[in-house]
Amino acid sequence: MFELIKKDIRLMFRERTFVSVVFLIVFVASISSVITFGLIMLYNPGYLGYYGSSKVAVVGECFTESCYDERTAMELFKSGKVDAVLIVTDVNGIKYVDVLVPDDEIKAAQVLSYVKRLLTEYEEKVRDVYGIPNLDVKVFSGGREINLPSGSSTVFKFIYLILIPLLSVTTAVVAAGMTIDSVCEEIQSRSLEVLLTTPLTPFKISISKVASPMIFSSIVTALWLLLLAVNKVDIMNPLPAFVLSVSITAFFVALGYVMAVKFRDRERAQLFFSILAAGSLPLMVTKYASPPVMVGRAAAGAEIDLSIAAAFSILSFTLLALSPVIAKIDRI
Repeated sequence: MFELIKKDIRLMFRERTFVSVVFLIVFVASISSVITFGLIMLYNPGYLGYYGSSKVAVVGECFTESCYDERTAMELFKSGKVDAVLIVTDVNGIKYVDVLVPDDEIKAAQVLSYVKRLLTEYEEKVRDVYGIPNLDVKVFSGGREINLPSGSSTVFKFIYLILIPLLSVTTAVVAAGMTIDSVCEEIQSRSLEVLLTTPLTPFKISISKVASPMIFSSIVTALWLLLLAVNKVDIMNPLPAFVLSVSITAFFVALGYVMAVKFRDRERAQLFFSILAAGSLPLMVTKYASPPVMVGRAAAGAEIDLSIAAAFSILSFTLLALSPVIAKIDRI
């Protein structure tokens, strides 16, 4: 059985598609700090102390040098002579500001960074006029005050709520794809007939088919967690994060194995699995109690629902252990 596991792992490294995806996972984890820097520079340059400069036309209460009536401001905006329009209205002493920015997402993100700083300064002036004290929030760590840039939450959200959950899901999907290919190749090439004539029992053959991708994905998971740590991403609870991520892989591998044995055709099994995985992805990365989100929360050191995490892990490994029984591979 161990020889069969080693053979399957060797074949995995020869499959260019899966090796490319695994390389991409490792590559993304290894340059996570560079990716984070680039995204923050693009969408929230204020975090890096850079706000840039944009041309803004103000309508209503004038708090900048560029003040116009609404018609002139809209003409300038449509012609591209100004990057944004701020329409300030006063309703019963309450200031309302409508912001118009370009449709282009990247340009809008850059303009909004400048507009945010402009409105923050305007807010401080309004507070001074009405005698409302400005809130000065200070952050302390280890008894010392630290400077926490505005926008730090953007970095945190990207790493722990997007990057890490996606890495765990991608690893699981790749492992399931490897399982489907391995099982279907044995069936379609009729090499399963040869295996069934050996002393190996059908159960051991099935176990080897799910064990190979589990070993492979466990190594990949440990590797991207390590690379994230090398890139100075704090992995506060590496063991729970690793166990939860491997549990996700176990669940997907079990599903992939059952589909491969039931369909006995690589294309149909991969298509059905892809539809199922793609359909469930939004739920897996957006729900508070979903396993991929809990991987990110565990890595961040946040509290997770231990009962849900334990139940999912037990369910996943139980399903993995029972998959050879649910879908028997003892016939062609």
